[in-house]
Amino acid sequence: MSDTMSHTSTTPNEGQRLERTGRRWLLWSFILCPCHLPWTLAILAAVFGGTSLGVIVNHHRTIVGITIAVLYAIGVGIGFRYLRQAKANGACRVRF
Repeated sequence: MSDTMSHTSTTPNEGQRLERTGRRWLLWSFILCPCHLPWTLAILAAVFGGTSLGVIVNHHRTIVGITIAVLYAIGVGIGFRYLRQAKANGACRVRF
């Protein structure tokens, strides 16, 4: 068996890999969505309550909120960039 034949049968298409990576970035970014910010801040305050990190979250809610919103925007941007690259590599073609 040729080396190239065994290599192509075990490695996934580059476009499909990029699409999966982009979808993962979008999924994890939507957890940080600013519309969930009150819940996110409440969960962070409850999880880190009694610790110095909990005090920081409690006293600097605006900074934490802005940080979460910026991380969300960056994650969505990275996710869409991967999806555009996947489309360029043929991952989003519909096969009949």
